[in-house]
Amino acid sequence: MFIVVAEKSSVAMAIKDALPPSIKARVEWVRGHIMDIDLPTTLRLWRLETVEDIMDVRKFRYTVRDRESYSKLSSIFSNCKDDDLLVIATDNDHEGELIGYEVLMLYRNVRKDGKYYRMRFNSTDRREILGAWNRLESSLNWRWVSKAMFRHKFDLLTGAAYTRLLTLSSRMGMDTNDKEYLNTSISKSIKHGTNRHNGKGKDNGKGLISWGSCQTPTLNFIVEREREIENFKPVNYWYIEALIEHDGVRFKAKSKDMYEGEEYAMQVYESCRNSSKASVLEYKESAMVIHRPLPLRTDDALRDLVRITGKSAAYILDVMEDLYSKGYISYPRTDTNRYPKGFDFAKPLSAALNGLSVDVDAHIPRARNGMLDDGAHPPIYPVSPYHGSSIERDVWEYIARRFLANAFAGDASVVKQHARLTTVKGCVELYADGQYIKDEGFFKIYGYFMPKESRLPSLMVDSSVDIVSIDLVKAKTKPPSRLSEAELLEVMERHGIGTDATRAEFPSLLLKRGYATKVHNRFRPTPLGIAVIDALKGLDLRLVSPDARKMVEVLMKDIEDGKVKEDEALNRAIEIYQHLLGMCIKNIDYIAKRLQSA
Repeated sequence: MFIVVAEKSSVAMAIKDALPPSIKARVEWVRGHIMDIDLPTTLRLWRLETVEDIMDVRKFRYTVRDRESYSKLSSIFSNCKDDDLLVIATDNDHEGELIGYEVLMLYRNVRKDGKYYRMRFNSTDRREILGAWNRLESSLNWRWVSKAMFRHKFDLLTGAAYTRLLTLSSRMGMDTNDKEYLNTSISKSIKHGTNRHNGKGKDNGKGLISWGSCQTPTLNFIVEREREIENFKPVNYWYIEALIEHDGVRFKAKSKDMYEGEEYAMQVYESCRNSSKASVLEYKESAMVIHRPLPLRTDDALRDLVRITGKSAAYILDVMEDLYSKGYISYPRTDTNRYPKGFDFAKPLSAALNGLSVDVDAHIPRARNGMLDDGAHPPIYPVSPYHGSSIERDVWEYIARRFLANAFAGDASVVKQHARLTTVKGCVELYADGQYIKDEGFFKIYGYFMPKESRLPSLMVDSSVDIVSIDLVKAKTKPPSRLSEAELLEVMERHGIGTDATRAEFPSLLLKRGYATKVHNRFRPTPLGIAVIDALKGLDLRLVSPDARKMVEVLMKDIEDGKVKEDEALNRAIEIYQHLLGMCIKNIDYIAKRLQSA
């Protein structure tokens, strides 16, 4: 008999339903990671004098994260018959591979040389599951296991060391007998701890002040934007605005901005205020092609759906995971935007058309492919129709429409209009821009972010138009706006912070930890968030910049490509942060002063 272990109960049910009765299989599931790695018990207590010792740890202890799954699988494996075979059917990515390794460890605890297989699929469609069963692999992808394990070890060591440093330094000199943090293991604190701050940064010295090589640079982006806003000095400027009418159509035209002062602006205005006509100096139209969207990556989906739904990226990714596990979409964690050769477009086409009740002009796919391929998953696509409601429907519909727009629709085109005019009196030049959609193309199916039309009437050079009104407008330059979540995700990807599988968690984590709040759906740092960045940035920019983390991401890719071993990569990554930690400890009073002032 086969013992199949999936990563989610719904995926396990899909596998069970897909396998024919002739295959004797017991299908079980876990709930994510079964095991955690942790520091040695000698470093259990939080003490400043042992913070540096954390970076020297290379032997980790395993702890049970999911005791229910651990007990269940241990019992099943203990009662295996000699001819029973394990099939690892966890998610087909690096973290799924590590979870599969945890399952294998439990299996090998009972059957030292027990044979096993790895089952890989990118959707829970019955045909794909059967295909995956027919091509079972005889081993895990050990490079993926090493890559995921490296990340866990690196995040544990650096997160533990710097979180203890920041938390304990914020408590220096405080008279308290509260030993909660000194007797709590670091893994539990980092994963489950939250700041007790009320958004104003005060917590009487009891808050967990966490640090992470992805989390902290993300916070720094928010703080840097806040500094730009605080330091912004508005400048007054003026411009002439005229309401123009031609052939019954009205539109606005404006002069160039004038920074020479109010007196100069008034002189210009007085020269043209009584003008009732304007001459057309220039009018041109130019067509611009808007290419249909590329096949869908995780990062693209999260940025778009944050804008469309107003929900957080972490929440949307959970919804996508749920739609995947229930068989409505393919695997949602992917950095691929090109379809593989031989991809079967018929199934997702049928799912999209039936789920949307729409039609397309052509049923022969002509996908516009991108250049990215993560080597593990295809782009995200619909697998079966979803007829539910609420956020799940919004997410599924977006994915289905994106698939159709990419593979079964044409490009769109927009005509850009530009007019240059001059007032008859005063000869002040005015400018107007407009646009209209010439060919809707894929927007007929995928109406998200469709350009707004602001059409100008067609004008003839040297002709005259009527000026309905003309005014002098005073304005001020404006500071940049705070970052929305979609903008923050885009900045994170551009700077290499996190991966398609992890990026969504950090904006929500900053809110949870009390480092930022959301004001009108835009991120604003709290006093605590600013204090953390100022304390670290004042010592070395690498503590808050994305550059050091980029190096870690490169090392993970090198592990995956077989260019470096896990242990060597960990030593190289830790060396940089170990040096920075020593510098922080030497300046502990500076850090403490900054944090305690928050």
